Amino acid sequence: MDRRVRIGLAVVSALLVAAAILAWKMGVNLAVLKGMWQVLNDYLVKHPSSLFWALVFLPGLPIPTSALLFSAGVVWRQQPVMACLLCLLAMLLNLAWTYWLAAKPARGLVEKLLASAAIQIPDLPRGDHLKLILVMRLTPGFPFFFQNYLLGFLRAPFFLYLSVSMLCSGIIGTGVVLSGVGLADGKLVPAISGVALIALGAVVTQSVRSWLAKRRTAASAA
Repeated sequence: MDRRVRIGLAVVSALLVAAAILAWKMGVNLAVLKGMWQVLNDYLVKHPSSLFWALVFLPGLPIPTSALLFSAGVVWRQQPVMACLLCLLAMLLNLAWTYWLAAKPARGLVEKLLASAAIQIPDLPRGDHLKLILVMRLTPGFPFFFQNYLLGFLRAPFFLYLSVSMLCSGIIGTGVVLSGVGLADGKLVPAISGVALIALGAVVTQSVRSWLAKRRTAASAA
């Protein structure tokens, strides 16, 4: 595994352990957590728009997208197809607003700050756009929200960014939603379908990553 991934996993594990110890000291147990989730679940079932907009905006923050998608599968388990479609739409909207936030106001502010020093942010060569998007999406260790902001800041072509990002994330995202549906209802079909889609997404990701590595090796040799 990449060293950055190991460090990231170690930090996350340490934070989870610290959070668990703190919760235990405060008297928070499994029954309390289950009750809190039930209250939240009941609210989201009655107010589905709240969950949808949370899926649109919260992945723009350092919040795990997979946890949100899994929760959506649990809450919307009565309508699994609709749950998948709503989650894909939310992912699309999230990709769009994070990109434009970075490409317009954020980049404009940085350009103004650098203008006094006569420094310009270089534009990427046209042939490197697809490569950059694939590298960002397929390299472990980069948080999803950070990828969106960086690709927007570098102004990768929007429609190329959007389509490739949805292809890279949509399969696994749908699998996570279906896994939530299956586990919440105790149904094998959606659970197995979800796991199969996650595995398929992982295989496709590894295949494309290997293809990129071979291209880099061939380019270096040439």
